[in-house]
Amino acid sequence: MADNPKEASIATIPFFKGLSAPDLMAILGITTTKAIEAGENLFTQNDPSDGLYVLLSGKLQVYIFSGFSGGTPKVLAELNPGQYVGEMGLLDGQNRSASVKVLQGGEVMFIPTVGFAVLLQSHPHIAKEVVNCLCDMINNQPKLVIRSEKAILVKEKRLAPILPNMKALCAILREHNKNIAIGSK
Repeated sequence: MADNPKEASIATIPFFKGLSAPDLMAILGITTTKAIEAGENLFTQNDPSDGLYVLLSGKLQVYIFSGFSGGTPKVLAELNPGQYVGEMGLLDGQNRSASVKVLQGGEVMFIPTVGFAVLLQSHPHIAKEVVNCLCDMINNQPKLVIRSEKAILVKEKRLAPILPNMKALCAILREHNKNIAIGSK
């Protein structure tokens, strides 16, 4: 795996950490690589999600717009090579929750939502790993309480590895993140 820097980059994404080399290679089979220039936006808040971006070289800035027109953007993070953005949009297709600007030109690897959905159907190991990771993300949120008789399925990671379940888990995480952000203002 260390021989292929792209494979090593996607292996660091929590959804893909437990995958075998053949599964990682299947994911790489649907990726494209794109040059990015300083000053351009990779995507903008509220744009439709089309996939996940892995930064191979360069530097990115993740920011959100304030609630009013003309307000100053709030910087959430700066990303360096090996980091990624758009993981929830890869699964649930919801609009982008933040904007991403290129601070330093370089290259990104793109995993498209549509291609990934097809891949999940043909590679059950990948689908199971993604569901388990989402369950872990939810289970590791100390202030997140799910009030449902099906909460035990999340706690015990017994959800079927299908896209509708992934979308539901993403919705839980997005809502929790939104509540955290509102509470921190």
